[in-house]
Amino acid sequence: MLKLNSTQITNSELPIIVDNYKVLHFDEYPILFTGTNKYGNKLIGSFCDEDDNYNLLYFVIIISDKDFGDFYKKKISYRDLLRKSNELFVLEKTFDDRLLNSYSVPFSEIPVDYIPLEKSYIPQKFVVRESLNYSFSLKGKLADLHKGLVNDINAINTKIYDYLSESLQALSVFGITPKVFSQPSIVGSYRLNFDIDFNQSSQLNFFEIDNIRVTEFVNQYLEYVSQTLPNEKGDFLLGHVEESTNFIAVKEKFNEIFYSSNQEPPKTVSEMLVDSVSSVAEKLSNVSEFMKSNDSFNSIEVGVINGNGQFLSSGIIDSEYKSLVELKVQFPNLLEAVNVVSDEIPKSYRILVYKINSESGKGGARLYPDSSEKYYKITLLVNKNKKDLSNSLFTESLYEDKVVEVSGIATMIDGSYKKLECYL
Repeated sequence: MLKLNSTQITNSELPIIVDNYKVLHFDEYPILFTGTNKYGNKLIGSFCDEDDNYNLLYFVIIISDKDFGDFYKKKISYRDLLRKSNELFVLEKTFDDRLLNSYSVPFSEIPVDYIPLEKSYIPQKFVVRESLNYSFSLKGKLADLHKGLVNDINAINTKIYDYLSESLQALSVFGITPKVFSQPSIVGSYRLNFDIDFNQSSQLNFFEIDNIRVTEFVNQYLEYVSQTLPNEKGDFLLGHVEESTNFIAVKEKFNEIFYSSNQEPPKTVSEMLVDSVSSVAEKLSNVSEFMKSNDSFNSIEVGVINGNGQFLSSGIIDSEYKSLVELKVQFPNLLEAVNVVSDEIPKSYRILVYKINSESGKGGARLYPDSSEKYYKITLLVNKNKKDLSNSLFTESLYEDKVVEVSGIATMIDGSYKKLECYL
């Protein structure tokens, strides 16, 4: 039996579950369970032992929002959560769940026989499937009182929408048109909820896209931009992306969408994602900066809503995000260039488009100045003149991954092609 002594008894209310109680495994009595305490901290507990008086002993630990989400995604085991816990509680309860004593015991003092196995993961039926239902829980200031100034809430709602919308632009290569919907907030918290849906245009793509692959990519991509990008090396987006295992993992998820629909990924996948990451990080930086100037909140906990309506955290965004990512996504300042030359009249150029916005005409491409494989990465601007861009040479180049010849005015800066402006 687990040995406890009176010096370990504590009156702390931290390990006491008062809300969101859920049994994850049951055998005569709860074996593994989760919930939250009166302070909103997330808890995980498990059956430990039965004492001489037939009372039940349970382990309970407080875990971070991120670890709680990872546990539900089977990214971390219960054993590892116990090992990394700063404070482990043992609750002594009667069979009818009445609390008798609460003990605080260091993990190092727990006998090996009582420690869960290495692969003590959450039961499979509770593992969170990837979804496109996102929640942004406002923290600090008025939000902790479940309040917020109308102007602040409207402003951050728009900025988060812009962030999510920009995140989905990479899917345009598949002919996918995403839509971002706002959902009602959950009672008792200040969360902004969004649901993403998308459909595929049969005119732009002849291959059916695997929606599960798309969902997995979007989730991994959003987590990468919000949580991983701040920890990447300084200027890794400027030609060093292959050095980042995290970026490569996102790229592989993106490629899986192509493979699942019997397509070969285009040569420009890395460029697509580099441009996308830069644009999306800029939108999320706008969210981050707004935290410094509003009176309603000062951080945001981001997460997904699972099939049971439960919020699972994937991390925190605070006012430091912009300062952590701006050097990583910032391309050289072209305004400091000394030698800027533009064509006087439109000329013929060979380009391979890797992104294009059919509404604005803005995009990115490779420009091939000669018949060799040498190319310049350029900004593309197509003036539509009220014409439809969706069935043009530019979209043909994008969806069929082929070099096309177009007419446009190129701009060179310090001897390198940087921009091409075309007309429909």
